Amino acid sequence: MRKIALLAAAVLAGVVFSSASTQATVMFFDDFNSGASAAWGNERGNWRADGGVYDATNPNNTPTTYTSVTTLPSLTDFVVDVDVNGVDDGGVWLRSSFSSGTINGVLLVTGGFSGVNNGLYWHTVVNNGFSGILNNGLVPGLQGSNVHLRVVVSGDTYSAYVNDALLTTLTTSLFSSGHVGLYDFSPITKSSTPRGQTFDNFQLSVAQVSVAEPGVLGLVALGLAALRLARRGSA
Repeated sequence: MRKIALLAAAVLAGVVFSSASTQATVMFFDDFNSGASAAWGNERGNWRADGGVYDATNPNNTPTTYTSVTTLPSLTDFVVDVDVNGVDDGGVWLRSSFSSGTINGVLLVTGGFSGVNNGLYWHTVVNNGFSGILNNGLVPGLQGSNVHLRVVVSGDTYSAYVNDALLTTLTTSLFSSGHVGLYDFSPITKSSTPRGQTFDNFQLSVAQVSVAEPGVLGLVALGLAALRLARRGSA
């Protein structure tokens, strides 16, 4: 009977680990090789796609530049992957909104940091009002480099990775959902980066959990039956 009990436990354990799995599903991707997707809102900054990259022709912070993926307005938990070229001063909007010129949301800044351009940090923005610098992850040598940026948003936690290394996190409950977008305050006057900071290979993914298929329910029943049989034999 001990063997039956062990078999039942194995069956049930197999169901637990196989009946639900998490995988990332790509919801949006743009490599800007054929211009910018029509999904981009280009709300402020006169954004352009040229030469396979994307940036604002009028990078500014007063008022703040903003372009969002308009087709996905109520994102909660998600992952952003984007290549940032010539890091200088720009970033990614998270759980954000833009209405009649008013922005709300979380902003991850790449570069910036009062002209030092080696920062990786956060702002919360409420009705166009910026918080101070939050959780700065100063990265020497970041300015002017080409990096892969990944931002993971899960619950109240925002995590930023540069070239797969976790560099800074933010915890805030201010915003539960919203758009994802891009920010640009990078000057276009430097000879080394004539267009300032640009973006490429933008990908937006969400995590999905697959549930048990009907056939798995049969395994559950088999496991429960085996457990009942084992208990009777030991009574």
